[in-house]
Amino acid sequence: MRILHLSDTHVYGDPAARHYDRIDTAAALRGVLSRLQGLRDIDAVVHTGDASEDGTLESYRRLHEILDPFAAAWGAPLAVVMGNHDVSSVYGDGVAPGQRVAERQDRVVPLAGGGRAVLLDTSVPRAGYGHLEAEQRDWLGTVLAEPAPAGTVLALHHPPLVAATPLQRALDLDGLAELGAVLAGTDVRIVLAGHYHHAMTGSIAGIPVHVAPGVANVVDPLTEGADEQALALSGVSVIDLGEGPPQVLSAVHPNRGDTLEEVGRPVYSFSPDQVARIIAAAGRGAERRSR
Repeated sequence: MRILHLSDTHVYGDPAARHYDRIDTAAALRGVLSRLQGLRDIDAVVHTGDASEDGTLESYRRLHEILDPFAAAWGAPLAVVMGNHDVSSVYGDGVAPGQRVAERQDRVVPLAGGGRAVLLDTSVPRAGYGHLEAEQRDWLGTVLAEPAPAGTVLALHHPPLVAATPLQRALDLDGLAELGAVLAGTDVRIVLAGHYHHAMTGSIAGIPVHVAPGVANVVDPLTEGADEQALALSGVSVIDLGEGPPQVLSAVHPNRGDTLEEVGRPVYSFSPDQVARIIAAAGRGAERRSR
C-alpha cells in the first residue's frame, strides 16, 4: 500500500485571504500536487488536519475541489482528519458526514486490499493543543479489537510524540500513556500526524509515528537562537507499507503560494515573548478559562 500523506493546508474560504498576509494556501496545495504527477500507485490520500484555517464550510469545499479530483485520478480514497484550526461540526455536517464520538469526527475509512485508516479527532475548541476523551479511546479500542486483514493506519492531527520546540510542546497531544495502552498489541502499522509543520519520526507503543511537513509552510525546528520560525516551503510525504517496516519519503519545495519574491525570508519569526503570548492564548490554561 502506498499512502500520500499531506497535512496543514490551512485553506481559507475567502480566495483573497493570505496566510500570515503572504501565503495563498490553495495555490500552495495545488503546487504540491502538481509536483506529484509522476508518482505511481497511490492507494490512499491522508490529510492529517488543519485542513482549513478559518473553519468555514467554504474552505472545506475549496479543499475538496482540489483534493477530490486528485485522489479520484488514482482511484484512491481521501481521508481528512480534523486539526486545531478545523471546526469538526462544520466539516462533518457540511462535507463528510460520518461517525461521531464525543461530538468529534472519528471515522474508519476502508483502504485497498483489506486495510483501513482510523481517523481520530484530537481538536479542542478554542485551543491549540490536542486531547482525546475517554469515550474516544474506548471507541478506538473497540475498533482495533477486530484486526483488519491488511492492518490499520491511525491518523490524527496532534502527534503522539514530544515536540521539538517550546511552542509545539505547549500545544502537544496529552494523554500519551493512555493512548499507548490502547494501541499496544494491535494491528496498527503506522501512526500519521501533522501539526508540527516539519517532518519528524518516533514511536508509540512500539508503532512507528510519522509527522508530515506542512503544505502552508514548513517550520524550522533547528532555528538558531531563541526564536521560532517557519519558511516559505511546502512539504509532502509518501508512505510505503509492505511486509517489512514502513518506508517513508518526505520532500519540501518552494511554496508556490508565496506572494513575496524575497527568497529565504521566513513566513513568520516568533520571539520568546510572542511564543509565550501564543501559549497563553491557545494552551491548556486558555482552554480551561474559556469553559
